[in-house]
Amino acid sequence: MKALIDTEVYLYRAAAAAEVEAEWSTDDWTYLCRHGDAQATFQDAIGEIRDTLPDHQPVLVFSDRVSFRYGVWPQYKANRKKYRKPAGYRQLVEWVSKAAPARGWEVVRLPDVEGDDVLGVLYEEGDVIASTDKDMLTLPGLHLRGGEIQEVSRLEADLNFYAQVLTGDTSDNYPGCPGCGPVAAQKALAGCTAEMQMWDAVLKAYEKKGYGEAYVIAQARCARILRAGEYDLAGGAPLLWTPPVA
Repeated sequence: MKALIDTEVYLYRAAAAAEVEAEWSTDDWTYLCRHGDAQATFQDAIGEIRDTLPDHQPVLVFSDRVSFRYGVWPQYKANRKKYRKPAGYRQLVEWVSKAAPARGWEVVRLPDVEGDDVLGVLYEEGDVIASTDKDMLTLPGLHLRGGEIQEVSRLEADLNFYAQVLTGDTSDNYPGCPGCGPVAAQKALAGCTAEMQMWDAVLKAYEKKGYGEAYVIAQARCARILRAGEYDLAGGAPLLWTPPVA
């Protein structure tokens, strides 16, 4: 069994916590990261996961440099260009890859997808996904959150996914259905117990705003965190999400 770890979330937090401002000379300020502190914080986080899941092999997942979603929605994550990562973050990523074998960590990247997708693609029964990202709740299975394991059913995961299709994601820069926030999304999906019902409800919400199916599919492909069977492992390519059929 595997402990599938959303590595970039934990590494980013460790790097941010270890970042300090420094004045090198009068009026000359810069940022620096104390890598030793960041590494220790990260290893502590992984240690806590291992203590909670002693029978699970830690698998540290990372994103590829490119994502298939850029081809689906050209504006995807374009808003992040103006934000910088913590000082030395990329070097910490390199450190993890080099340090992994000696520490019993397995590191996995898959072409053209993000770390989130790797979590979903590799998940098998009995595995646990360790992440603090709410988007992971669109994946059915066992999740380690706040030190506790919770199970997300297929129905709950599907409802969370279709709600995400409606609301969009300002962080990832895809808009979703205009004017549809979390409350409106829950209202639109109320009473749905099958995926086909959810898809019909989402289509109707978009149609009221003047959008057709092709647009909705693009939003869904941005929102969809790939699940097991939705990636061609032999060919190294994601399988694009398609709407359910009756």
